[in-house]
Amino acid sequence: MSDTAPPTAPDTVVLVHGLWMTPRSWEHWVPYYEAKGMRVLTPGYPGFEIEVEALRENPDVIARLTVPETVDHLAGVIEGLDRPPIIMGHSFGGTLTQLLLARGLGASAVAINAAPTEGVLVNPPSQIKSLFPILNNPAKAHRAAGVHRNGEATGKGRPEPGCGGAGRRSSG
Repeated sequence: MSDTAPPTAPDTVVLVHGLWMTPRSWEHWVPYYEAKGMRVLTPGYPGFEIEVEALRENPDVIARLTVPETVDHLAGVIEGLDRPPIIMGHSFGGTLTQLLLARGLGASAVAINAAPTEGVLVNPPSQIKSLFPILNNPAKAHRAAGVHRNGEATGKGRPEPGCGGAGRRSSG
């Protein structure tokens, strides 16, 4: 095995964040892959050109976003590259990663804890319980809802502070 990569090997990693997150969620991974000689892109979804705290204050950005619009946006970023990248996504970003790969846009992909797609029935009782505050009221359809620090949906417009560590910066 050679120490040099063949000229067709991917030279870029595209990191796709999940919902309620922004590209900042990958901030510690960017230098890791750059140190390995990779170019790293962390494109945000359309309208996510804000910090995660602002996103949580204005969840309408999430509520208005569609999957096709998001996939098309990310596809545009990838199609502008010289060669197919490695695409890596977490949660909803993992689902988008699978859709991008299905379009033939990546050399390879990693879906980390991907959200299930339509038709995949994998809702354990704990997930159904956590979503009950939203699902119990049809008036909440097409609205974004936050997450309580215990992981349950609040049915309100934004997550409670301190839930799950999402968006927090490391102090060290």
